[in-house]
Amino acid sequence: MSYILRNTIVLGVGFIVILAAGLFFTAFRLPRQIKTVDTEIAKITGNLQNTPDLSNNYFTLNNKLEQMKRNWDTRSKDIPARDITGETYGYFTRLIEQSGEIGMDVLYKGPVAKQNFGYNIYDLKGTGDFGNLFKFIWYIEDGRRLCKIPSLQLRDYESKDAKTGAVKLLVTYEMEVEAYYSPVPQLNIAPGQSQLTADVVSTNPFAPLILHDLPAPLPGEIEIELAQLKAIIPGKAFIIDKEGKTHVLAEGDPVYLGYVTKILPEQGKIECLLNKGGVSETFDLPIRVGQPIK
Repeated sequence: MSYILRNTIVLGVGFIVILAAGLFFTAFRLPRQIKTVDTEIAKITGNLQNTPDLSNNYFTLNNKLEQMKRNWDTRSKDIPARDITGETYGYFTRLIEQSGEIGMDVLYKGPVAKQNFGYNIYDLKGTGDFGNLFKFIWYIEDGRRLCKIPSLQLRDYESKDAKTGAVKLLVTYEMEVEAYYSPVPQLNIAPGQSQLTADVVSTNPFAPLILHDLPAPLPGEIEIELAQLKAIIPGKAFIIDKEGKTHVLAEGDPVYLGYVTKILPEQGKIECLLNKGGVSETFDLPIRVGQPIK
């Protein structure tokens, strides 16, 4: 084989290899890379198109945050030199007038003194619509007076009118409220007058999906979930119903939807078994210790 022919064959084979590699890269590898790059370009383009909306949302939320910080930093609270129970009861009553109809019974449980401040403890108990109760709690914590709620108990209650048969969805509550006071003069009157508007809730988390088909209470029948245990001795419990009437109950005595199962003087409570539309549940009614101020 001549030298020229051999070089021609080598060059031809090399050309064929290069051509095959180019065709493979052009026909298979390059389209895949192009598709990947196009996907990334589309993603980046979408993010760029959403940038104005994201910026607007950011500035809106940032302005809202700054406003909340300003409201917090400039909040006004009155901390009187001493807490007078009658005035505090009147303050709670005014908050109820702003919130809506709510039943309230108040017991004074005593003071707690600290070095430069103190607070009186009040026990509030009653029944009301959830929306009104929500606003009442909001006003207690965010109102003009410095008050805190360290404990809160809520329970749903279905009230059926004996005449019309209409069912009301209510919530019973019992909470402790700490009303603060301080001898420091600078804290007695807060600067400025804050205008409060309570938050509004659109849903009632205590509303059942299926209402119980409950009978209306009979005349004289005690609605134990709305009653108060005022005193208890072995074998006897002294109850005040929602109308303010006093009753004496023993184990086995009937109440609305059930009966008294246990009287526990050592624990300061009675236990009742209630039938809520075929569902039995135990209800504990503890004694409330304190001094009435109304």
